[in-house]
Amino acid sequence: MKQVKVLLIDDDEDDYVLTRTVFRKLGAAFQLDWADSYEKGIGGVLKRAYDVYLVDYRLGKRTGIDLLKEAINSGCMEPIIILTGKGDRNIDEQAMDLGAADYLVKDDIDAGVLERSIRYSMKQAAGLKAVRDSERRYRAVFEQANDPILVSDPAGRIHSINPAGERFFGYSPGELLQLPDAILFRRIEDAERFRNLLEKNGSLNDFECELKGREGQYYHCSLSSFIQTDLVSVAEVYHTIIRDLSYRKHIEEKSVNMGKMSISEHIAKGLGEEIRDPLSTINLAVDELASDQELSYNESVQGCLEIIKTNCDRVSQLIQNFISSTETKTLNLQRHSLSEVIEETLKEAEELIVGHGIRLTRELEEPGHKVLLDKAKIKVALSSVIRNAAEAMSAYPKEIRISSTSDQAMFEIRIEDNGGGVSPANRDKIFEPFFTTKKRANGLGLTHAQRVLTTHNGSIALKPLDKGSLFLIRIPVYHEGPVWQ
Repeated sequence: MKQVKVLLIDDDEDDYVLTRTVFRKLGAAFQLDWADSYEKGIGGVLKRAYDVYLVDYRLGKRTGIDLLKEAINSGCMEPIIILTGKGDRNIDEQAMDLGAADYLVKDDIDAGVLERSIRYSMKQAAGLKAVRDSERRYRAVFEQANDPILVSDPAGRIHSINPAGERFFGYSPGELLQLPDAILFRRIEDAERFRNLLEKNGSLNDFECELKGREGQYYHCSLSSFIQTDLVSVAEVYHTIIRDLSYRKHIEEKSVNMGKMSISEHIAKGLGEEIRDPLSTINLAVDELASDQELSYNESVQGCLEIIKTNCDRVSQLIQNFISSTETKTLNLQRHSLSEVIEETLKEAEELIVGHGIRLTRELEEPGHKVLLDKAKIKVALSSVIRNAAEAMSAYPKEIRISSTSDQAMFEIRIEDNGGGVSPANRDKIFEPFFTTKKRANGLGLTHAQRVLTTHNGSIALKPLDKGSLFLIRIPVYHEGPVWQ
């Protein structure tokens, strides 16, 4: 067994002699050294050469409480036992509140009392050290983790969030501590369900939901959480690790969209062939009837033939548009300024915007780099979204706001209108071929826009607003390797 080294800090030599006598009864397991002044005592503490310190309350002009404060402020982790000539409850409470391991009255000290006090103090100090080491390791993981980590309570109060969390949500240090945790959830029902499941089960793994950043951006995330009792406040707290699944979600959606487009293309080509043959036959028959000498002067017949001919041409054009909207064509990729592409699109759509009496506002960021894209196809896609926004507004004032931003990975275009919006029942259908709620529309514009952006490794998404709709278009800044077939 390791010998326990004890330092007695006491300016009374008689007390040292009495203490040494008690220690001799404890045997060789304990070594006692003596410091006869406050200065020597605090020097011994700072050297960290002892396992336990016995400190007399009276040390000349200073007290053992003063030494205790200085020792703890200096980072002393070893137990300090305060000794006094007579019991004083106030000193006892003060010493224990400041972190003393024990408080002993000299007249009550014998070998058994001293040995037990030293042993318990060392065990307590070892336990506290283990807790501090654990807290230090947790704090290191907490501070340096790449994933956001949130500490909150059942009432929704945020106790702490690591730097990764502050960066992820876009809040400044300490700003989130003034807000309820429900502000981070896109839907309040997700926050309530998360809390209910966690309280019911005690822990929660891979709870998927959408979280919201400070600027209103949404992230598809997975939450893993457990409940722990805070020993300081004796209250339950939630420790939650947040994993951003937005990229995975984007890949999944892209895969689904590519699958839908492949099926649409196959159906469109097959349907086109099936319809073109009878249309050709009808057109031939109409031409024959129109050239018949007996019918050439019959205005009623000729009028009907013209109607048939016009509608056949319309069906043929509709089929061609459908096939074109579903075809995967080779892209003519060149580097362009996206702001210039947007401006050209708006200039070409000027007649549409003016004709609908729309007030257009734009906030376009001019990035320092260009993007690789098929200019003609991107302009058609943007025009389709702008036309959709223009036709969605019926009441004045009609407003469309177009803005763009970029970071190192993506360009983001936001096309926002103040129309009637899209009903919840139709939000999952707006990119489907031929789906439309407008009169005299073929329902292919947004379908084609989605296909163009998907083949550019980008995306288009609808974000419902309180009034109107927001279409969020994202196009990658850099493209490496053999992309876009």
